[in-house]
Amino acid sequence: MALNLGSRDRLTTLPKVNRRALRKYGEFWRALQLVGDALAEAEKVAAKSTDGTRSKRGGKSVSAKAGGEGQHWSVASPDEISASAKKAHGSLKVMTSSAKRWEAELVSREWRK
Repeated sequence: MALNLGSRDRLTTLPKVNRRALRKYGEFWRALQLVGDALAEAEKVAAKSTDGTRSKRGGKSVSAKAGGEGQHWSVASPDEISASAKKAHGSLKVMTSSAKRWEAELVSREWRK
């Protein structure tokens, strides 16, 4: 998902507003890439991890979920982490495709703060 900003000569001839819009779009695109990288890393970690929230006591498994033997915190299981990462990755794909579809308009218009 590389962003092609064109030649540097074209950047110097653009009006200041368009250069700012182009820079903002580049920052936005880079942020999308960073989120995608973080989600890929989360999926890798979830695939490598085991469910360490369960321990054996008396032949029964005990969870660290809220309410289990007075514990009031919970840890997401690897399956929950993987499912959440996949859901977020799907949302990121939708946002990325929308950003590509609207690229021309986002670059041509001024970005408001």
